[in-house]
Amino acid sequence: MFSYSQGHRIRHSRDKKAELSSIDFSEFESFVQHVLSCRKVPGAGIAMVKDNRVLYTEGFGLADIKSRKKATRHTKFCIGSLTKAFTSTLLARLLSQKDNIDWDTPIKDILKENFRLSDDLRTKHVNLRDVLAHKVGIPENFHALLVGFSEDVTREDFVRRLQFIPATKWFRSKFFYSNYMYTLAGYVAEVIGGKNWETLVQESLLIPLRMHNTGFVDQLDNRNDLASPYVLLNGSLTEVDRQLTLSVHPAGPAGSIYSTPVDMSKWILFHLNRGNDPNGRSIVSEEWLNETYNVQMPQPVSSKDLYRPQFPIDKVVIGYNMGWATSVYRGFRKIWHSGGIVTYTSHLWLFPEKNIGVFVTFNGPLSDESSYAMEAIISRAADLLLEEEPWMNLTTACSFPSPWRQAKDPRLPCDEKAHKWNISRSHVDYIGVYGHLAFGNISVSTENEKELTLRFGRFGEMNIWPVSETRFHGRYTGSLWFITGSQDNVDPIEIDFVTSEAGDIDGLLFPVDFKSNKTLFERDLILNSDKKWHIRNSQFKKMKQFTRKLVNETRPITEKRIDVVKEILRLKVNEVMPMYFHLTVSEVF
Repeated sequence: MFSYSQGHRIRHSRDKKAELSSIDFSEFESFVQHVLSCRKVPGAGIAMVKDNRVLYTEGFGLADIKSRKKATRHTKFCIGSLTKAFTSTLLARLLSQKDNIDWDTPIKDILKENFRLSDDLRTKHVNLRDVLAHKVGIPENFHALLVGFSEDVTREDFVRRLQFIPATKWFRSKFFYSNYMYTLAGYVAEVIGGKNWETLVQESLLIPLRMHNTGFVDQLDNRNDLASPYVLLNGSLTEVDRQLTLSVHPAGPAGSIYSTPVDMSKWILFHLNRGNDPNGRSIVSEEWLNETYNVQMPQPVSSKDLYRPQFPIDKVVIGYNMGWATSVYRGFRKIWHSGGIVTYTSHLWLFPEKNIGVFVTFNGPLSDESSYAMEAIISRAADLLLEEEPWMNLTTACSFPSPWRQAKDPRLPCDEKAHKWNISRSHVDYIGVYGHLAFGNISVSTENEKELTLRFGRFGEMNIWPVSETRFHGRYTGSLWFITGSQDNVDPIEIDFVTSEAGDIDGLLFPVDFKSNKTLFERDLILNSDKKWHIRNSQFKKMKQFTRKLVNETRPITEKRIDVVKEILRLKVNEVMPMYFHLTVSEVF
């Protein structure tokens, strides 16, 4: 059993309760206020739990600068990838109720003919353990989620598109973080549970745990209920569009949950109390829940790891679990995760052996300052509950990583006036629609014949200018302006146009995954509202080159799979995802 109180500082009367309530939070609160000020963090929420009791829930700073609305323990913050633990916990509950499915059951056996990845090996063998531990080898491709998929793309549609995303690492060989795989995991939960992921999370976890102020940001009716998100621009906090939180669709199982410090204290209690609700009733089998805490995939050494003697303490990542990671902090096993969406940042740390949990969340800014502030505040909270001497003071909390490691210098946006059309090739040559089977359309257009505008996804809009005839740089101008125009986020987006042997522009290479090679978008490959791809005004030889990339080499194109009807050449790519590729053939014969 555990107890819960709505008070922001929980006070009890005697014995162990008195010992817990004797913690003086006033010094901690002064520390937090100081760090938020020096790091220019607008608002924060904090929850602390120890020995199955909520010790502290509070808000700091401002939820909205313009209205001067204060952040409280009931303020809603987006928690980003802390959502992943909700997905893995939900699956632990669902699997515990099944006799014929477990973590190692191939997903193909669950989804049947509706599932395929980019190669036969992964398609046949990938399981929930692989997906939840980031072992599949498929790139993050975060840029496509950043700009947002079309709102008419369902989770089922999204999963079907996964077959067109090539893996770049050997299967089960390396940790490769992927929101796409968590979306797949959420879809598997839907198939097993018979309801959509949101309903399953609500009914299985949020309602039993009385997390009444927790929900899904892409389903939130009034986005003004959220703490406003902020970035730093020229040293000042600037609000960004809360509508950007909609970009999480349809990848909700990877990061769509919003919550409050009070509700997250209940989530911590649930995990520290071995999967039980406030009345001690089991919500999730302890055996199945424990598996989500175990390391499944070792992680490489991180630049964010802290080691003695350079730092006063050790904080080292060991590996990734399922919706959680495992680290060692000051000699203690730490089960944790971080989360970020738009400019919101959150961390949740659990110390199971000490029965301690800490949650910290910010509403900005998207900068190194926010990361350093998070390190200072959550470490201080953990030290307080662990009864360890704090390793950061008021000075080092505002200088971190200095004096132990040199901090990066702040970077300012470059001068937009320097961008000119400095090549002989016409704007017109680049105008058109470029498509990808998984990521959709990118359009390039012009309104004044002096500059090009690139549009990608729901929110992506940027001006692009030439560095050479094939290489362009882009800077976001719409709601996502801060991705290339705020403090610590100043690098332009690099885009390459691909030319044919004849010199025609027939493709665009876009950094869908910020960390690896660019992805090719084919010119005139357009995904229409009927979800069929259309290739227009192309030559037949180009279509043959294109289809070779789509069709498995073991299943070559045959005359039976191609036919001409009313001058439209149709190719059925495969039986898993029936799509017809239409090519005008006026120049074919």
